[in-house]
Amino acid sequence: MSNTFTSTPTLVDSGRVSASQTIRTTEAARLGDLQNYCFAYGGTGDVVNQCWDAGVLYIDNASSGDICEWYIPRPSNLHNTFKFRVACFTTKSGSSVQCEIKFPISGNTYTASTIITDGSRYASVFEELTVSITGTETELYCICRLNVTALSGSGSIVEISNVAGRWSPLTSPLNTSPLGQGSDSFIPQGISRLGQDFPLPARFGVQTIENIEVLRKRGRTLLNWSGAERFSSLVSPAKGLGIADVEVMFSKAALFAGMNQVNLDVDIFLRIVNHSSGTSFDIFGHRLTPATNGWNSFGVTLRLDESPLSNEFNLSMYRVGVENTETNGNNLLNFNNRVSSDMYISAISIIGV
Repeated sequence: MSNTFTSTPTLVDSGRVSASQTIRTTEAARLGDLQNYCFAYGGTGDVVNQCWDAGVLYIDNASSGDICEWYIPRPSNLHNTFKFRVACFTTKSGSSVQCEIKFPISGNTYTASTIITDGSRYASVFEELTVSITGTETELYCICRLNVTALSGSGSIVEISNVAGRWSPLTSPLNTSPLGQGSDSFIPQGISRLGQDFPLPARFGVQTIENIEVLRKRGRTLLNWSGAERFSSLVSPAKGLGIADVEVMFSKAALFAGMNQVNLDVDIFLRIVNHSSGTSFDIFGHRLTPATNGWNSFGVTLRLDESPLSNEFNLSMYRVGVENTETNGNNLLNFNNRVSSDMYISAISIIGV
């Protein structure tokens, strides 16, 4: 019994699964194939994607180290290959970039690094790093860090243009045992057993419903941004969110109005510097009060009104991000709130389903 799938799968004919129709092996086989495909490929789009304009993010020898970090979702316990692409160049051969994946609960870290090959902006290639998760990890959220090492010497810099990261999909066939997604289990479907002249057991229907419940929990990045932690004295990229960011620091995303009824929430992660007790920020319709420096997490319900774009896309569309409120005007970085002394958000990740 092989838990195979096709890429891309042939969808079930919706006209053949109504109560008045005979159950054909074609629909059962396609439904099993689709489940396996969704487990392998669901959530493997970009989980981080950020760009900087020309001349914005320089790193020299004095500022080498961890530059940015993002909270990202992981599709399942079996998705163990992370592809991280960096568009960058260096003025001195031998400088390098590194990607680190850290699991917050276990504390385990996995890294990959490469020497930068380009000598000018967008010269020939993007550097691609492959981080392999070699241990047994069951956490569905982790931290992605960008580290840059610029060689010493006069005029030696590394310029970062953009980064993008995604988990690699699984290959066919899937393992024959139950597959872990955090603490949940997905039951892969044996396609050969769904073919002609085989019985269609009731457990196929039960497992299909249970598999849908597992897959609908899979995390999806709605917004991800990180300020630059270290950089050359020649430039001044953003280190944190300021009052002008309320106009741009959001995305328009499709979410499902029934999330609250099935206990699905949106997870917001804020990385805080210079923590000050009682300082709050308005994000995605909620007032959030971080408790400490570093990463703070909040699980929030869907309570915003839908965006007018819902009518255009025929989906429930929402504005996901930092709100334009008086509280944010007072507490985000501004003329009176400075990175040297005041509390600010150095990174934000909003992850839905």
